Amino acid sequence: MRRTAWIWAVGSAVWTFDGIVNLYYRSWPHAELAFMVALMFGIAWAYYRQQQD
Repeated sequence: MRRTAWIWAVGSAVWTFDGIVNLYYRSWPHAELAFMVALMFGIAWAYYRQQQD
């Protein structure tokens, strides 16, 4: 899984961007959800990048 861990990092970045856009448009519930999903993707990335091939 280590070779595909970058997918989780990209997902985290995309969800963070989505959260920022929703903050700009003042959609608070969607922004909060997007940041929580980004956090989960970040945790998954940290876990999978440490795995052995």
